[in-house]
Amino acid sequence: RQDRAAGIARCVRDVNDDISSGSHDVAPDAIEDPERFCRNQSYGSDPRFGYRELKWILTSLGFPLMMLGWLLGASFMGAEWNNRTVTTTLTWEPRRARVLCAKAVALTAIAFTWIVALQIVLAGALYPAGAFEGTMAGVDAGWWADTGQIVLRAGGLASMAGLLGFSLGTIGRNTAAALGVGFIYLSVVEGLIRGFKPAWIDWLVGDNAALVLIGDIEVNHLGHSEVAAGLLLAGYTAAIFGVALVFFRRRDVA
Repeated sequence: RQDRAAGIARCVRDVNDDISSGSHDVAPDAIEDPERFCRNQSYGSDPRFGYRELKWILTSLGFPLMMLGWLLGASFMGAEWNNRTVTTTLTWEPRRARVLCAKAVALTAIAFTWIVALQIVLAGALYPAGAFEGTMAGVDAGWWADTGQIVLRAGGLASMAGLLGFSLGTIGRNTAAALGVGFIYLSVVEGLIRGFKPAWIDWLVGDNAALVLIGDIEVNHLGHSEVAAGLLLAGYTAAIFGVALVFFRRRDVA
């Protein structure tokens, strides 16, 4: 165990020296987390569960949680149309823009709260495994700050995905339409764009969501920052919601 720890320490020191010297031979994984990188190399790996791995677990769950937000948003409005509660609501509050905006705010808040809560529950469930049967090495204030950012970013992305699903559900007037459009776009349209129009990759939803969630160290093929990617996604969401609002105001809801 002491030999392994010493080997890992030497590896971390070497990696940090390479980073400080500006070497271009340092792997992206080593730049992101030198100690984790070294544990996975020939110096040996600790078989115990390290609680610090929660950071990577939450990162890998980011996209499934976004899909969950999308499903929540599409179902939220699709159920309203299927049960004809939209007509009932407009009987009491005829200002359609106000009604749709109120529903959108409620959906966004619910999606963000649920997704963040799910991640907190997971973190709490895994804590005993790391604290009592595994290791808490590397879990410090900086780690908590980074992990908290991942939780909030995943919550924000899920809430935007939920609002997109909500907007498409409003336009299509059912859940299946919103889910179908999302599936076709992400699995077909973006794939075709990557293959035939690689210059457009900077504008794709999937790549920009990855940049926001993972960061520019791992996602370094886009020509803008994480903040710009987040603003771009927010702009897409606002535009689709604007179209949904126009449809909702002009369409017969009976």
